[in-house]
Amino acid sequence: MKNFKHNGISINDHEGDGLPLIFIHAYPLCSRMWDEQVNFFKDKYRVITYDVRGLGYSNELDDYQFTMEDHVNDLFDLISLIGTDKVNACGLSLGGYILLRAVLRDESKFNSIILADTKSTGENNESLLLRSESVMKIKKDKDKFLDDFLKKLLSKDGYGNEKLRTFVRMMMSWMDVKGLSSNMISIATRTDSLCLLKNIAIPALVTAGRNDELTPVINSFHIKENLKNSLFKVIENAGHLSNMEQPDKFNELINNFLVCNSKN
Repeated sequence: MKNFKHNGISINDHEGDGLPLIFIHAYPLCSRMWDEQVNFFKDKYRVITYDVRGLGYSNELDDYQFTMEDHVNDLFDLISLIGTDKVNACGLSLGGYILLRAVLRDESKFNSIILADTKSTGENNESLLLRSESVMKIKKDKDKFLDDFLKKLLSKDGYGNEKLRTFVRMMMSWMDVKGLSSNMISIATRTDSLCLLKNIAIPALVTAGRNDELTPVINSFHIKENLKNSLFKVIENAGHLSNMEQPDKFNELINNFLVCNSKN
């Protein structure tokens, strides 16, 4: 595996054979949330993970004022850097926001996409106020904010899994106040793309954890209903981090989807 930085973004290239498969992580985590996916897919694809701007090891920035469009630019820079015409990509939550916006900006860069536990709608007044409140909580007491947020990331059973809960909380502890706050604000700058989904023609797999509290299943269903060429799967016994709570099922869904579309 090669680990390096490009324009401040920490990138992990696992150098497997096959087409590139990029995984984009959730807030407030880092690329380590994809460990089980890396282990499963690294011998089948050229698996690439990275820490989004301000999180994980992408935390030595000169400027912490950035928007969702900056996140998309980072993804495009990565695709250009690896020297390929098209990639397969999977984004969960924040990663899904980034990926969906990227596809709307330039679909030609993607063979297929996986949108996990995410949504296509933008913010309303209520959610904008909640974002603002969250930033204030982060600045006042980061650890309390993260402890409370952890309970929303996992299902009841997932939270009861000490090994999983401890690993997720450990990842969260690596984040600093600047990165957490700036990313919360950048999430608020995403566009409402629900009405634009009909313009996307590439194959898409849309998944959601049955017990996702942060982005309930209905959000993923709305994405599926508005895409031209999509498959919709609900992952039972999983919350927001469905790839970590049910990695075998998550990997199976992605593998079947990619194999099927490679034959088309």
